[in-house]
Amino acid sequence: MVKVALIGCGTMGRTHLAGYKKIENAQVTAVCDLEKEKAEKLVESGETGIYTDFDTMMEQAEFDVLDVCLPTYLHKQYAVKAMEAGKHVFCEKPIALTEEDAREMVETAKRCGVKFSVGHVLRFFPSYKNAAEQFADGRMGIPRLIRTIRNQAFPQWSWEGWYKDYEKSGGPIVDLVIHDFDWIIHNFGSVERVFAKSFNGTIKEQEHCMVILKLKNGAIAHVEGSWAYPAGSAFRMAFEVVGTEGQIEFDNLDSSPVIKQTNVDGIHHLDRYSPVPGKKEPYCAELNEFITCVEQDLPPVVTGEEAIEALRTALAALESSRTGKPVTL
Repeated sequence: MVKVALIGCGTMGRTHLAGYKKIENAQVTAVCDLEKEKAEKLVESGETGIYTDFDTMMEQAEFDVLDVCLPTYLHKQYAVKAMEAGKHVFCEKPIALTEEDAREMVETAKRCGVKFSVGHVLRFFPSYKNAAEQFADGRMGIPRLIRTIRNQAFPQWSWEGWYKDYEKSGGPIVDLVIHDFDWIIHNFGSVERVFAKSFNGTIKEQEHCMVILKLKNGAIAHVEGSWAYPAGSAFRMAFEVVGTEGQIEFDNLDSSPVIKQTNVDGIHHLDRYSPVPGKKEPYCAELNEFITCVEQDLPPVVTGEEAIEALRTALAALESSRTGKPVTL
């Protein structure tokens, strides 16, 4: 049994805890959040300790893995502390806000001999995974053109509004479309040059970005991401990959059989999704993979080095958007 401590009991903390409940060989033994009420809402059993102080949890709780679901600017601080105490670490994406911090996290994991992985969950979505596999086995020929979309309303629910502070979140280029950067790089090749446009944080609580990636193999990728949609809008993610022998496309708003409408604080929410059972649910699948790699001493599917490559692409896109010039990696 792999014992897990979870720090950060917000949206992703709740999502991860739900995933661990489906994994037979994982047990969440401790949760930690500055707001005790958030932690208490997650815990259903007295077997799970509740903490509001990380150092106290480190001293008192028994666990093998720290799952970091904190705001991005806090990732390195807590991940490194846990690694130096001999704990394996699973960290939500993006790995960090700077390449320097990200490399320190990767090097600390190596030095301390612990497992480390980052939550680039898009690789575990069946539609994205299947498309990549069909190009990998040659059925679609050589990929030439990739388009991705990831659009939503501004995330108002963030703790202390940290998404609004781009020095803490990096905006949608670093926080949102980094999902697509990782998927593209992992499956279709490394990036040579980046050109991007965005509002650069000039419009309060709205942002939209368009990023063009030229891959080293000659393929072109067009990545769109948005926090500019009206509150309560349905989240949209889509892709189109064109190869020399065929084309694959997906749009969750066209292909999701379940439609859920709710009203939260007077705001109408429309959610469309395709339910995936048990451990095949993407967030559960990525966590199950990491638990297996810890238990069986295997390399993680998503490595820290790969997370750095996605971050480097995002930071290059930020620079390009601010300067109006392409950036070569």
